[in-house]
Amino acid sequence: MPSITTPLERVANIIDPNSTSTVREKINALSSFSQSLHDVTLDQAQSVFATVSLANFYMLFGVVEGSDDEEELNRVLCEVIRKLLDPFTYDMIAGDENNMMFLIQGLNHFSPDIRYLSLLQVERCLNSTDQTIDQVARSNVFTFVLATIAFQQTQTANKAVDIAAKISCKAPDVLFTQNAAILRNLLGTNETVRFRVYELIVRVAGSSSRAFEIGEASGMFNGIINEVQSTDTLVALNAIEILRQIADTPAGLAFLEKSNLLGHLSSSLDIGDDNDTAVILTKSATILFFSQLAHNQEIQFEPIERKYKYLDKLQRRLDDDDTNKEILTAVIGSIGLVGSTAQGLGLLQNTSSLLNKFMGLFQTTAGDLKVEFLHSLSKLISVRGDPAAEHMTRQVYEAMDGRPTTLDNLVQTAKQPVDDIRVAAFTCINSIASHIWGRQEMVRNEHILGYLVDRTAEHTVEGQRWKFTICETLISADDAQQTLGDHYHILRNYVRQGLYYRPTEPAAALESA
Repeated sequence: MPSITTPLERVANIIDPNSTSTVREKINALSSFSQSLHDVTLDQAQSVFATVSLANFYMLFGVVEGSDDEEELNRVLCEVIRKLLDPFTYDMIAGDENNMMFLIQGLNHFSPDIRYLSLLQVERCLNSTDQTIDQVARSNVFTFVLATIAFQQTQTANKAVDIAAKISCKAPDVLFTQNAAILRNLLGTNETVRFRVYELIVRVAGSSSRAFEIGEASGMFNGIINEVQSTDTLVALNAIEILRQIADTPAGLAFLEKSNLLGHLSSSLDIGDDNDTAVILTKSATILFFSQLAHNQEIQFEPIERKYKYLDKLQRRLDDDDTNKEILTAVIGSIGLVGSTAQGLGLLQNTSSLLNKFMGLFQTTAGDLKVEFLHSLSKLISVRGDPAAEHMTRQVYEAMDGRPTTLDNLVQTAKQPVDDIRVAAFTCINSIASHIWGRQEMVRNEHILGYLVDRTAEHTVEGQRWKFTICETLISADDAQQTLGDHYHILRNYVRQGLYYRPTEPAAALESA
């Protein structure tokens, strides 16, 4: 009898239905075979199936049910089948009646590995034609994918959400009408599954105006509205995050307006009792929600600000000496996000009392809050565009009013031993370097440029990276050579040498800097 030499021959013998091999022998043979499979082509896969039918692989599932080795056998089987099916399209898989039978069984299997493998096969339809995707959407395959959203294992359930969302974006009516009953059943399962369904609904509704209209008409959004008003803090916070995703599109924002959810959230910022943990968390999440609306350049934030007076609410928080630190931190971060666009920075500068208060607090605070201020200031200063933006960012820089200069003050901060505040200072310096007025300031302050290229003055990897980034920002500007003058060649040489260059004569390098 000839000896079995190849992994495929060994597998063919061991997994044969008439084989008497042990479970451990099957696992070992399949593991060796899996390791031999690399970037399998369609011809190679078909050659394997000519020797060992796909059915023989699938028939191994469940042969050792209840055994300690069952999970390991299922895992290695799924790995082999995934690699062998990788070059097949969904249409090729669906064209075989046996394959479809195995696919349906897999989508209903209790094993996470087998269920996940089956989902991956369904996911192949996304690389096919719109006609194929539509066929899948209107088949029982899609129904089983939706049912998997309730699967206990998170990875498998999240994969089901992702696939269902991508298919539904092509056919939103199938999700919101044909499978409405399934969605409602899933919503009644438990809180975890409910929010998975919300994520699916939001992703699909935000994909197009048509999808949003169909979703809104289905009444599926009503549950999210109720969740926002929940007395359960965690539920309310999760719901606010869902609303943030809805508000990413103009259609979604219009829905939030029509349902008065923006008004509800805005009013929640006026609630007292900042010592209550639930209130603190909800207010902080709401502040983040509005600031991200302002940061989204697809949305006109000015009408929202005009209607809900959001900046006035931030002003009141800054004026109140008793404002909770967590809420104050959220307010500081929000001002940075609002002012991170030219439109938002203009709104802030039109509300001069808010910006003046912000700057006043920046100059008198220390520690964690100082870090938050610096990060927000870096966002305000990073705004670029027309001459108006250059003028506004220059005004922000001048309002920082550092001693002896703001740049000197930032460099001194960057030399502190605490990493968080050093990084925040470097971030600010980099934002300054992105403007022509900032480069001009640096040229007038030559020892700052010397500090940036002095490799002996920084001993942390993070600090070295930031200094290198700032130098790259300086020399990459269109006006760099003209604005930086003789310093341009020193900075360019520094960047060309690379981040991890070490001079053989540090003293000479420092002198040249």
